[in-house]
Amino acid sequence: MIHEIAPEYIDNQYHEKEVQDDSRICFCTGRKILARIKDGKLVWPLYREVKDQAGECTYLFSISGKDYFLAEGKEEKEISDAIWMDWRDIRDKEPTAEAFAGMTAMHLSQWHNSVQYCGCCGARTVHDKKERMMRCPSCGNTMFPKISPAIIVAVTDDKNRLLVTKYAGRTSDQYALVAGFVEIGETLEECVQRELMEEVGIRVRDIRYYASQPWGCVGNLMVGFTAKLDGSDQIHLDKTELGLAKWLTPEEVPEIDDYSSLTREMIRRFKHGCL
Repeated sequence: MIHEIAPEYIDNQYHEKEVQDDSRICFCTGRKILARIKDGKLVWPLYREVKDQAGECTYLFSISGKDYFLAEGKEEKEISDAIWMDWRDIRDKEPTAEAFAGMTAMHLSQWHNSVQYCGCCGARTVHDKKERMMRCPSCGNTMFPKISPAIIVAVTDDKNRLLVTKYAGRTSDQYALVAGFVEIGETLEECVQRELMEEVGIRVRDIRYYASQPWGCVGNLMVGFTAKLDGSDQIHLDKTELGLAKWLTPEEVPEIDDYSSLTREMIRRFKHGCL
């Protein structure tokens, strides 16, 4: 998965650092980021190459001692040999650590852009010197990066079938799993049960934690579960959310060559009898 970058490692703690000539610079706008592809590899611009375009830079994190900074501004700048890439374009690129850096930079960029002004009094905010936090010098309000928990669940039945879905209104031919955001006052397990009932109208038992994954492009923490069908396998599709939902055997599940997401990982493991 995209966050599994060993032997590389991320230091995601905030440090008060000055940008250096060899710092990696992330230009982000929405869910796009400016990058280069060299010899098939994902490469970020260095500060010494783009200092005239970067303006003020904000420290993000480091990966194996390499520092990454966010460039100011929201407009799509032009850098030699670099192209604007959607998050879907970088998620399966190599090296995995650089793809993960891009996804995480997008997360922090979107948060940073949303907290330039205080939500309580409207004053301009400033960076805290010790924590990854925006602080209002007028009223003292503090704002930390937003992380939204969401569940994703692989449901199997006694016939060794997996419940797969496709989202409504999307052209992708790849299968997904039932997923959704955790609501206020709800446990993760309760969210699993609710989302399944709302989207496909089934009940489950034996809900078990599988794995989690940061999904930076939309600020999520995906929490994966497995569950067993409890009762009827008849699907009642919520067509506002899903375009398709059906049961597949391992032989019917197509081969998957994209291992970046928790969704693909769980579907692939089911196909090969490892879930």
